[in-house]
Amino acid sequence: MIKNRFVTALVVLFFATACSTGTDSSVVSLSAESTTTSTIAEEDYPIVLTKCLNEEKGYDIVTPFDIQDLKTTISQLSTSKDEELQLGEDVNYCINKYNLWSDSSSQNPEELAKLYDENLELAKCLREKGINVQDPTQQEPKLDLSGLKSSKDSITPLLQECGWEK
Repeated sequence: MIKNRFVTALVVLFFATACSTGTDSSVVSLSAESTTTSTIAEEDYPIVLTKCLNEEKGYDIVTPFDIQDLKTTISQLSTSKDEELQLGEDVNYCINKYNLWSDSSSQNPEELAKLYDENLELAKCLREKGINVQDPTQQEPKLDLSGLKSSKDSITPLLQECGWEK
């Protein structure tokens, strides 16, 4: 009987501690799988992008004041076409990883599903024409052409043959 009260008291204490509203906002999960999502304020996007480029891609960019400051800084980083292409890939990586400037929240699910289906067909068509492009995902329904070695001018006719419109 004493053992049951002790266990009950521990359980109550555990839940009281976990549910208290102190300065530490921890979350207790009874599930084996849990996911953590954070919402990044749009005014913090340049800071998040800069941090990603510095920590994950090896750049040394000073934290920008705002988006214009970041654009100016990034535009001055590359001195050659190869560096510019690499920088573009790195920026796209960070934007996609942290879902920055995504318009997916402004579109309804039906539009996103339609975009995904259309871009899936476009990717298939481009592969049939010899362009190695990855399929879009449902989380990122846009077709990513940033990693292609071909120039935009050489890909545009193939895109149009596959039904893409400007």
